[in-house]
Amino acid sequence: MNVRSLLLVCVCLLFAVSELIAAEGPQKYTGWDEVHAGHKKATPVWTLPKATAPANMIWDIPSMPGELRSEQFFTPDVCAGCHEEIYNQWQGSMMGNAWKDPVFLAVYKHYLEKSKTDHEKEETAMCSRCHTPVGYVANESARYLTGKLSAPGEAGIHCDVCHSVSKSAGVGNGSFILEPGDAGAGEGGTKYGPRDDSTSPFHGTQYSDLHTRSELCGMCHDVAHAHNIMPIENTYTEWRTSPYNTGDPKTSTHCQDCHMRQTPAVAATGITERPDSPGFAAPEFMGGKKRDHVWQHWFIGGNATVPELLGNPEWAKMAQDRLAKAVTVSVQNVEPAKAAEILRFEVRVDNVGAGHYLPTGLTYVREMWLHVEVKDKDGKKLYESGGLDGKGNVDPKAVMYKTVLGEGGKERKPTFFLPTAVQVLSDKRIRPLGYSVEPYAVYLPKKVDGPVGIEVTVRYRSAPQFLINDMLGKDAPVLPIFDMGFAKQTVKVR
Repeated sequence: MNVRSLLLVCVCLLFAVSELIAAEGPQKYTGWDEVHAGHKKATPVWTLPKATAPANMIWDIPSMPGELRSEQFFTPDVCAGCHEEIYNQWQGSMMGNAWKDPVFLAVYKHYLEKSKTDHEKEETAMCSRCHTPVGYVANESARYLTGKLSAPGEAGIHCDVCHSVSKSAGVGNGSFILEPGDAGAGEGGTKYGPRDDSTSPFHGTQYSDLHTRSELCGMCHDVAHAHNIMPIENTYTEWRTSPYNTGDPKTSTHCQDCHMRQTPAVAATGITERPDSPGFAAPEFMGGKKRDHVWQHWFIGGNATVPELLGNPEWAKMAQDRLAKAVTVSVQNVEPAKAAEILRFEVRVDNVGAGHYLPTGLTYVREMWLHVEVKDKDGKKLYESGGLDGKGNVDPKAVMYKTVLGEGGKERKPTFFLPTAVQVLSDKRIRPLGYSVEPYAVYLPKKVDGPVGIEVTVRYRSAPQFLINDMLGKDAPVLPIFDMGFAKQTVKVR
């Protein structure tokens, strides 16, 4: 079965799960109303020194539940009236579907059911802060899957969220400070962005230093445990400590320089061009100015599975394109080989395309691994590492790039249940512009006729198959696997 067929099966099964979540609704997840009270101490995770921070990053408490009303926010379709092309790019993105993602909803439902202690509930409650910012700051109880969110809440991370960020309280755990207008009263308010010469007949405009820099993305793309501030997702910090950050905002390559330059024609990674997209962000007759570059709002990352599940194949294809232009792989230092002896070689994987570690995000779940095969001249397999078993699980001896989180207690057991995690047990990933070299030793049989071939594939999957099986049971789909890089070398056998 090919990837597209697998995804079609996935969509049926996962949407069934989503419908079940919606149907269970109000009677199940009650008693969460005050769980967010401790979030003031957990966001931001940290703040940059004043000398290097954006001008509108301040030392303060970010927007908290109950401070705003959902009616103050415009829904994205209103913004589409002037910014149609940008809206069309955004609507199929993971940002636009942050609250519709059936995989997230299944995981979140699992957390809501399993969280028992105050600390576990506090951690679970933090999820909605970045997946439905409006639902969170408006204190909508439906963010705990007790019903249907308001339209601005259900729209996920949308125009009037990002462009109502007037300030940031720092980095991490949703450290945004929102100042929307009043949509219910027809008041556009002020929208913040990277231009100092924008005009609009509908709303005020104001230049924001924050919107020109990676710190805007870092508000949600650094995540720490709500109880003990243990790092969970460190995408921004990975960028900040990388060569892409020169220390000078003017010469650094920011998140936007890759993720807001990608188009269906170009992946815009570290090994591709990152071209300008000239044009208008709004119609000229409405005051739109012709720009050398209009920031693209496809917001493509490494998730090719969910966009396809949600019926957005163009976004899925762009994600696959990005994955395929993130790494290079090579076979090196191959020693002379003899039959009935050990064939030794190394595999080198370079992170050439990403401004953060590979993988990034929820790296205790992501799977990026090496599939290595040695075959004789007739294609007969002499060795394999990184293959799948009959249940779709990766060979446990494979080289796997990921983190492992651990629970508390004396045993410090590895865990996939995020609310109980208290430490990072291990971290094997590849730094930006860094590389990893893996040694292999393969015994060759006595009768090897002719040369042997070494084939290496870097493979990627959003989550382990056994984890999906455990969470969804009989409804679990088979998650697709995407290939990021391939190398082959032929070795003479003496």
